[in-house]
Amino acid sequence: MKKIFIILLISNAVIAQEKIVNILDYGAKKSHTVLSTKAIQSAINDCAKSGGGVVVVPKGTYVTGTLFLKSNVTFKMEANTELFGSSDLKDYATVPLGTEEPHFSKCLFYAKNQSNIKIIGHPRSEINGKGYMFKHSKERPKLFRIENCNNIEFDNAIIKNSGSWCVYFKECNNVNIHHTSVYNKENRNNDGMNFDGCSNVRITDCNLQVEDDAICLKSSVDKICENFYVENCTVSSYWASLKFGTASKTGFRNITVKNCQFFDSRHGAIKLLAVDGAVIENVEISDIKMYNCGGPIFVRLGNRGRDYSKSIKQVYKTDAKPEGRPVGKIRNITFKNIEARLTGRIDPPTEGLMFTGLPGHYIENITLENIYFSYTGFGDLNLEDRVVPEDEARYPEQLFFGTLPSYGMYFRHVKGLNLKNVNLGLRNLDNRPAIVLDDVYNSNLKNIDYDLSSKVKLGIIKKHTKNINSKNVNSNIKRW
Repeated sequence: MKKIFIILLISNAVIAQEKIVNILDYGAKKSHTVLSTKAIQSAINDCAKSGGGVVVVPKGTYVTGTLFLKSNVTFKMEANTELFGSSDLKDYATVPLGTEEPHFSKCLFYAKNQSNIKIIGHPRSEINGKGYMFKHSKERPKLFRIENCNNIEFDNAIIKNSGSWCVYFKECNNVNIHHTSVYNKENRNNDGMNFDGCSNVRITDCNLQVEDDAICLKSSVDKICENFYVENCTVSSYWASLKFGTASKTGFRNITVKNCQFFDSRHGAIKLLAVDGAVIENVEISDIKMYNCGGPIFVRLGNRGRDYSKSIKQVYKTDAKPEGRPVGKIRNITFKNIEARLTGRIDPPTEGLMFTGLPGHYIENITLENIYFSYTGFGDLNLEDRVVPEDEARYPEQLFFGTLPSYGMYFRHVKGLNLKNVNLGLRNLDNRPAIVLDDVYNSNLKNIDYDLSSKVKLGIIKKHTKNINSKNVNSNIKRW
């Protein structure tokens, strides 16, 4: 009993020492036009000087420029609170240029070399960057830019309308984001959550509806992205619900994504890209449902070879050349229990799954198990003789490869492919085969069912393949 009493006393003493401050006490104004930057920053600084505490943003509307987050400080939004970013670039502090897309360097919240930061929201509060005000601006601010920080938490936050990327982490460790919503469709390049060279990241029970990549792992630094766990998230993105890259210098490993819904991803739902020398390994993506997505999975091992030693914008030209880094690796990847009803682009038709390495550089040890994909069907395309370009250094986007010679799955330069319990269905006529295997070795196909137009002779095309073992592979002939 005495021990319990002592513990309670210690706990109460710790709670009593936590500083709680209200931004109104520092001169913040409830206003759509009057800046409260200095007042809010003073509250943050005061908490930090006292060893930490909670900065409370009470009910009301506020406008601010750049705020610098500090160690051991919790930023807490109360109910019915709106915190707007200023629409004037002059109110955003000068911070170091970003490695990727330098015109996105400015931000509303900035932290570097800090630890133990919390952003706590409320279902009736929001942080709004007014990104629509920067559509024609040379610089477009992020909302959060957090670099070289440790122990970061977002809880129950609603974050929306960034000028560019919404939440960006660089070389951070121990990041926990849960019950958080990101709405970011008011501008171009409106990514949701970006992680560059981060480790020990947990994203659970989140809702993302964004214009560009939603959950995006990047690798422009020497530190690898590793130990990610994503579960029970609902994600919408015009370009990718889940993406590794495009910046892919070092790599991505030990990633688990499960029990998520991806919808309205017009240009593909899942993209794993290693084009700058990265190693992607030990990834498991399972129990995923997709609705109204332009393509289910795109995996690319390429040879752009960028080292990101200086700030740089993306290059999309068709005649891009390798920039010098060695080709990376993609290996030990599992996709399991995935259902998708696909509705791809019509011009050009872009909908099927695509895995492509390079000649002499293979994607290795890939498993797709319990896969159920329903495809639109694009009619008479007459593409049986089409050669898909290698485009080794071009920006890695599936639509740039054009229409594939298969409606369902296209594998090229792959070793150790395992397809098990795969069902590919067509809702309309498509005169392409279901699966194309090109330069594929040491692979197994088991329990494969696919729809096939009566006009198509072969449902699975094999080119330059070796050691392909097939068992219980069945076609369902369709007559439209």
